[in-house]
Amino acid sequence: MPKFTERTALKEIVKFAKREFREKRPQNVRVLRVKDEKILSIGGPIPAITIKETQVPFYVVALDYGDMYRLYNFRKDGTLIGGENVEKNSDKMKKIEKSAKTEYIIPR
Repeated sequence: MPKFTERTALKEIVKFAKREFREKRPQNVRVLRVKDEKILSIGGPIPAITIKETQVPFYVVALDYGDMYRLYNFRKDGTLIGGENVEKNSDKMKKIEKSAKTEYIIPR
């Protein structure tokens, strides 16, 4: 059994995204990595100590269907947590786009 690394987990998530793109045919599919959230910073303009917290859905696969997104949430080890439909202009989608980095994109 292969040892867990973030890279192998990301490869499995990208494989999942490619399969979703082939089967469901959305406009595009993005694999997003949610950034760590800063909860405490001590110091002046250049902080001496910064404490960050890793977010629970570490990866998000976003399928774009025009007026809505289908979001699949993954843990750091690549296991699927769940999925949900979100409107394109919702506050949740704006928060995800602000706090995430695009790892992989499949355009149509």
